[in-house]
Amino acid sequence: MLKHTTYKSIYNNEVIHAGSNWSTEGKIQTMSGLFSRRLLLKLVLTAVIIIAGCTGMIRVFAGSAHDEIPMEQVVISRGDTLWEIAVDYKPKDMDTRDYIRVIKKTNHLKTSEIEAGDVLSLPIYE
Repeated sequence: MLKHTTYKSIYNNEVIHAGSNWSTEGKIQTMSGLFSRRLLLKLVLTAVIIIAGCTGMIRVFAGSAHDEIPMEQVVISRGDTLWEIAVDYKPKDMDTRDYIRVIKKTNHLKTSEIEAGDVLSLPIYE
């Protein structure tokens, strides 16, 4: 008769040794728990590093062009039009329609209608 066997059950993690009550079930569960905790810790640390790195990159690339351009605040008087303001403040080599689009985008205007007392931020190009 055999003194011990290498039989391993597919239903549990026990290794049976003939003539002894020794089992590795507790050790296998502990090792797998330790392995999964280490793996989970590594994954969390990797995710934190990636998120921190991407946040910095996104902040660099997300800056809009008008953040670096100096702005001038203009209070609208009665009878002023967006066209007249654009003609007065636009660069010489820029089309008036393009500058109006920039003004509308900068001030979040959906139409070209402005009223007396409104304050517009106008980008000043050098």
